[in-house]
Amino acid sequence: MPSGSLSSYMRGMDLGDSPICLIPTPPPSLWRERKKEKEQQKAAQSQPPLPGGVVPPVILQQPNIQQQGWEWKTFANPARSDGLELRHWQRKGINLEEYPFAKFNKKAAVLKYNEEEYARHLTVSDWTKQETDELFKLVERFDLNFIVVNDRWNLSTPRSIDALKDRFYFCQRKLAELRNLCGDGDDGVLMTHPYNLEWETQRKMGMEKLFTRPKAEMKSELVILEQARKIDTNRKKKSQPDIKKKKGEVEEEAAACPPGSVALRSTIVTKSAERQSALKWLAGAGIYIHLSSQHTQAAFVQLCNDVITLMDWQKKVSKKKKDRESLFDKKQDLLRPLKKRKTAPSQRLQDGQAAASNLVGSAGGTPIPSGKGNRK
Repeated sequence: MPSGSLSSYMRGMDLGDSPICLIPTPPPSLWRERKKEKEQQKAAQSQPPLPGGVVPPVILQQPNIQQQGWEWKTFANPARSDGLELRHWQRKGINLEEYPFAKFNKKAAVLKYNEEEYARHLTVSDWTKQETDELFKLVERFDLNFIVVNDRWNLSTPRSIDALKDRFYFCQRKLAELRNLCGDGDDGVLMTHPYNLEWETQRKMGMEKLFTRPKAEMKSELVILEQARKIDTNRKKKSQPDIKKKKGEVEEEAAACPPGSVALRSTIVTKSAERQSALKWLAGAGIYIHLSSQHTQAAFVQLCNDVITLMDWQKKVSKKKKDRESLFDKKQDLLRPLKKRKTAPSQRLQDGQAAASNLVGSAGGTPIPSGKGNRK
């Protein structure tokens, strides 16, 4: 076979003379279909078969329920006094004796007066009987809704809502007193909480001012309230007992109690700088403390406290003595002649002006200016 590839060799040969039989190649469309079938077979083999078959459908039968019918019936509302008949849907076989929503027809019980009661107890200078009668009619009609009553007030004398309330509740309170209807709870509200026209007017004026105040004033009030809250919190903290002091008091009380068995004095007496100084003071006074017993422990603690108090008073007395000596030296220096004084005149003048300014400032006056320019 000549050199070169097989394809070039076959192209150079005549097919009629060649003894080689070539295998035909399938078309591309058939090859793709075979490949797709193989892939489907592999996918079917990889997935497990589903158990069982298709569930047969279940036909639901509707239950035979006896349905209740409705009917269009007339009814009367007890709140209407004109005999009005209305209609609504109602179940068959149910006869209602009373309209179900009639229980919500609540009306306020208004006490009414007669001619004699009005003439004796309800007569006032700024209200006539005609105005009072009209007020009671409107209040009973609109069920104590004084805003609507004020809107429907058509008499010559205009009345405010507060004036209408004051007149109505004044008459109700008087009638309740005459008929001995002053009970406890809700029945006695007219007597325990009478309507105060002056207080109600001031309250509404205050609320109106509160609602119409500017934003700057609101912010300043919030700042003041925050400061007041902080002051209250600090006051509560100061009023609470200090935990450290409380622990110290407990230790002192425990030290005063006699131990139940033998114990060291160091476990009973508190080790502090003041106690150590008290022990040194006792040693300097020639008093040496030996091992204290149960009977002498309380007396020893009291002795240490007395020594500490004595040392504090000695410090105060020594400080007062030093202050007295310094003041005495200043007095003697001022009484000496100018030549024999220890301090210079200018220095003494400045010291005197400073003392005078401090004295005047503490009294609330104007301090005296100091300096060389004020001297003549």
